[in-house]
Amino acid sequence: MLTAKQLYQKELAHCREQFEQIDLRKERGYLMKFTTFSANLENILPSIARHEHETLFRELLLQQVFTSFDQRFLTAGDLVKLRGEHKKISKADGPQIYCTYHLGSYRLLTSVLFRRGIDCVLLVGNNMNRSQGDGMTEHIEGLRKKHGLTNVFRVVEAGSASAGLTVLRELKAGRSLIVYVDGSPETAPEPGEENQFLSVRFGHRSVLTRKGVGFLSHAAGVPIVPVVSYRQTDMTNVLRFLKSIRPISQSDREIYCQEAMQQLYDAFWPYLNQYPAQWEGWNYIHSFLESETPRNKFFGHRPKQLAFNENRYTLCELEQAPILFDRRLYQTYEITEDLRDLLLNLDTMDSVKDQLGQQMFDELLEMEVLY
Repeated sequence: MLTAKQLYQKELAHCREQFEQIDLRKERGYLMKFTTFSANLENILPSIARHEHETLFRELLLQQVFTSFDQRFLTAGDLVKLRGEHKKISKADGPQIYCTYHLGSYRLLTSVLFRRGIDCVLLVGNNMNRSQGDGMTEHIEGLRKKHGLTNVFRVVEAGSASAGLTVLRELKAGRSLIVYVDGSPETAPEPGEENQFLSVRFGHRSVLTRKGVGFLSHAAGVPIVPVVSYRQTDMTNVLRFLKSIRPISQSDREIYCQEAMQQLYDAFWPYLNQYPAQWEGWNYIHSFLESETPRNKFFGHRPKQLAFNENRYTLCELEQAPILFDRRLYQTYEITEDLRDLLLNLDTMDSVKDQLGQQMFDELLEMEVLY
């Protein structure tokens, strides 16, 4: 008879087998999604060569399949390895703000905390709640029945007008908060929300992050516990509990928010470097990138033979129409098939300017499409 671990590994192997039968390149929108993923990876973690990006992207898609399976497999939480300062986790320690990231099988944190008898409030984006909230609630109810648990579990939508006040009341009532500090597509900055965000360093760029976690920690006097989830090569899920970030009473709240959020991203960085193919955030982090002034790398270094700037731009298809994608500014330009063919065959042309015309030629040079 198979052990729980053997059964789990067998099921994951089946998930992988099913996944590998899919021709991803034929999936709708694949190329555009991959190109965005690749640009994000290159902007934040440029040490990974571009030729490795598609392998990482495919691995990420597989990891998402594993993560979804873990939510349906009640025993998955029993097999998680806890590392770091997890021995301090108990209801007796009072409420905590558990800050985690969309890395590895990130939903297992909620399962593990609930199994330990902790009253949990899960803060999620509105779309995530609608698409995955029922699955998480069903998972929790399954654990409740299986283990006879009576502790509280509640989901709060981050986008609701009363979310901040609701969560603050829950913390003061002794319930712990679980929040994905690296955001989600629906929690990205919108015009008029500037005062809700602050800027933190993240790899080779700066990103905007909501400061609500720091605010809640300071206002309620509750420590922040960073938790990183990742899957080892032997398929074992690990939850690593890192050193708590504790608010200092009477300290400046804005300064605390800035320092706490920076510490959370700094704590995440080593694990992202080690497990880059497990971070779902690569699919949407561009929505949080802080704008930076474009730099003309080619000023004074333009070669005699014009070339297409593959470092900055990618040619791809969107709904069967040629698209020019700016990997730095995340802008797309619909172009003609003739222009696409010209950009792909510059080395065969005697005069690119004559082919394009002066105005188009100058525009492509200014945009650094040509250099």
